Amino acid sequence: MSINDTSTTLSSWARVVCNAIDAKDADSAKLLTLAGIKPDVLNDPEGRIPVSKMSQLWELAVEATGDEAFGLSVPPFVQPTTFHALGFSLMVSATLRDAWARTQRYYKVVSDVLDVQIQEYGTESALCYVTIPGKVYAKEAIDAFIATMIALSAGVTSGSAKPTKVEFERAEPLNRTPFEKAFPCDIHFGAERNQIFFTNEDLDRPLATANRDIALKNDEVVQSYLSRLLKKSLAKQVTERIIISLSMGEPNQEVIANSLHMSSRSLQRKLKEETTSFRQLLNEVRKDLAKNYLASSQQSVIEIAYQLGFQDPSNFTRAFKRWFGLSPSVFRQQSGGRIKTP
Repeated sequence: MSINDTSTTLSSWARVVCNAIDAKDADSAKLLTLAGIKPDVLNDPEGRIPVSKMSQLWELAVEATGDEAFGLSVPPFVQPTTFHALGFSLMVSATLRDAWARTQRYYKVVSDVLDVQIQEYGTESALCYVTIPGKVYAKEAIDAFIATMIALSAGVTSGSAKPTKVEFERAEPLNRTPFEKAFPCDIHFGAERNQIFFTNEDLDRPLATANRDIALKNDEVVQSYLSRLLKKSLAKQVTERIIISLSMGEPNQEVIANSLHMSSRSLQRKLKEETTSFRQLLNEVRKDLAKNYLASSQQSVIEIAYQLGFQDPSNFTRAFKRWFGLSPSVFRQQSGGRIKTP
């Protein structure tokens, strides 16, 4: 299990992706099998799918359809229930900004591979999909998320609210035309963040569909589901705390156990029930972060070693050779670090 496998996506989102695949005359059932996703999970309203497998599905969908902008074809298949009760809450929010706040608060219901933030810039604001260190997502998923949010915004405002600008971290596609058709605004690629910009006037205008009582009732359902979700995987919570602790040195099992209000022994026992251990999670985090840092940053090997909590860089080099069969320096030289994980 890699660090990315601890991240999950709501299965109903995968069902929407499959509908978009079928609409392009490709075989979604075949692609699900190739991605290692069991079709039955699509019918579970609270089912979850590892983001690593969803990323494979996105890649296979692009290959099968021949459509580099495949993610933009997803929004028409989104239903109010696609995002659990969150979809209904967004539809009856007081304003678009209120809907954004709910998206920020409850986005982990949809997927926990990204953080959502709201940034204010003078006369406009941006909804940002922020990368979490060590986690990898498909660029097509971001295309679909942004296109879906813009479609939902248009729906609840009867088309009166339009984005002023959209920014993507992804490289510019070979063909910009599908993006220009999907987004009636300025589009920028190779940006620092994935962001959607709207004017504050549009964001703060009262919505005709607003219903505070219904919104709060749906919030309760979302909160209940999110609470159950977070309790399902202790390994996921430990992994997040390990990532935060790495910059301060070797993550301490007892300290992390205390932060979760349990003893180190209880933590060890509960992780064993999830077929993992603290040491295994620590190694997986370091392994994935090491690969990502070496492939995408200009930091020296020594700097990366300290950033991963190794007090002695030589220990990092030995660990890296054990993981990948070659040294960090050689890894960095080989095709931007693109090698197969043993």
